[in-house]
Amino acid sequence: MKKSAKKGNLFLGIDLGGKENKTTAFCILDQNGKPLSFLCQKCQDFYGKEILNKISPFLKEIKTIAIDAPLTRGRGKGKFRLFEKFLSMKPFKKERVSPLPPAFMPELCDFALETKEKLKKEGFVLDLNLIEVFPTLILKICKKKYLYNNLKLPCQTKNQKMAFVSAKMAFWHFHFETRYLGYKDGFLFLPKIDFWKIKWQEKFKKLWKEKPHLKYYRLKTNIF
Repeated sequence: MKKSAKKGNLFLGIDLGGKENKTTAFCILDQNGKPLSFLCQKCQDFYGKEILNKISPFLKEIKTIAIDAPLTRGRGKGKFRLFEKFLSMKPFKKERVSPLPPAFMPELCDFALETKEKLKKEGFVLDLNLIEVFPTLILKICKKKYLYNNLKLPCQTKNQKMAFVSAKMAFWHFHFETRYLGYKDGFLFLPKIDFWKIKWQEKFKKLWKEKPHLKYYRLKTNIF
């Protein structure tokens, strides 16, 4: 990708797939939260191992990166982190927004950690200007008017759509409009609750209040 970005704040979202699989996509938003037009004309899925080469022309202008992939390791059953255990409660499973156990995708997890370390060398620090996101859940809970702002996206694949949602989270995070859920084994970032559908605001508050205390007393959030 020879064309470089214009000066200004840019926000990167990555839907990270396998290192040797053509299942990775990325999206870059400009300082107004709109996708870079010349990039959208070239939207494609590519091999994960190509990600750093793809984004390198833009790194100097990128303020925040959001990645849809596990950026830390869990130690519990299925290698779940505490926030993943919480999101695996029955109501989330019923809505089909529960994360896959990291133990089911060891190669992706290893590649995500490798990518995180490479981005760290470029100045991106986990939970500061590099965050982990879960677009499947965000698409379910977030009001469309906040997510899309009447934009008609050229995304052709699910991976590209997830990359856009991740980029929107990077944009929101820079503007202090995200909140966290997690523990020292890892934090997930979500939109601030004002952006959520009323149904999900109520559902999440109820689940948080009724969660088993002994199992989740270490789980922290600033959503409310």
